[in-house]
Amino acid sequence: MSEYRLAEKPTLDVLTALGYRPLSPDAAMAMRGEENRVILKPVLVEALQTLNGISAADAEAIYGELSTLSDNEEWQRKLRGAYSRRLTGEARDRPITLIDFKHPDRNRYHVVRQFRVAAQRARIADIVVFVNGIPLAVIEAKSPLKATARAEEAFEQIKQYERDIPRLFHSNAFNLVTDGMTTLYGATGSPSQFYAPWPHAWPRSRDEFAHDLSKDLWCLMEPSRLLDMLAHFIVFETDPESGRKVKKVCRYQQFRAVNKAVARVAEGKLKKGLIWHTQGSGKSLTMVFLALKLKTHLTLDASTLQNPNILVLTDR
Repeated sequence: MSEYRLAEKPTLDVLTALGYRPLSPDAAMAMRGEENRVILKPVLVEALQTLNGISAADAEAIYGELSTLSDNEEWQRKLRGAYSRRLTGEARDRPITLIDFKHPDRNRYHVVRQFRVAAQRARIADIVVFVNGIPLAVIEAKSPLKATARAEEAFEQIKQYERDIPRLFHSNAFNLVTDGMTTLYGATGSPSQFYAPWPHAWPRSRDEFAHDLSKDLWCLMEPSRLLDMLAHFIVFETDPESGRKVKKVCRYQQFRAVNKAVARVAEGKLKKGLIWHTQGSGKSLTMVFLALKLKTHLTLDASTLQNPNILVLTDR
């Protein structure tokens, strides 16, 4: 009960204030149809029709295709717009939009608590965040995170979910753990040592928020920022030694640096810019994120970004 009062309910309250519509477990279950399904079907079908101007039958067919997609990187590509399909009565494939990145208010945002997923080992996630019916973030609420044992328990819960109910993480962007005071986030599949806080609320300041939880969730889950991270600040790398694919999500200093640089380019400023880095701050990844946003700029509509010239120099 203390976890609900101290962490889960405050998190739900902040997310609701940010524009997420809360759904009860029963209401979400009615939309899912079965406990082993994780997409909110009527929400996705309606969003597909609205964003693409397609029929209900075509939207249902797309839902059926997406519900069987299990590769996280492929999900990320499709969410970013690399998805096309032949529709009824048409002779060729056409692009399918799952999320409107340029107009966040055209999407549908939901949050569900105590989200039970049936499997060989059924699990109940504390909080799941959805955009257009697609689960993008899982939040584990524990109290208190500052006690090492409890923090490890929260990370272990996330790992258990990823292992036992993997379908909840097929479309996942990243996960969070919180005790209502401290909030940490990490990419899908990340071990606990790669979870980190988001200490600075650029372009806002800490004193604009009532408490740390509202600041942290605004930084990570405010709809336009969540869409920006999904569009430009998640990458996959292959470990050269193990051959294992590793998913990486930006840190706060990378998000700030990239968005400041892109804003300068979009505004047509010709003066040179300088990003000051410290050792271990992720310089190379910052440049990868910057190139990705300059190239795709999914959240921006600026003529100055139509054909950017990007020159990459490396000393490695």
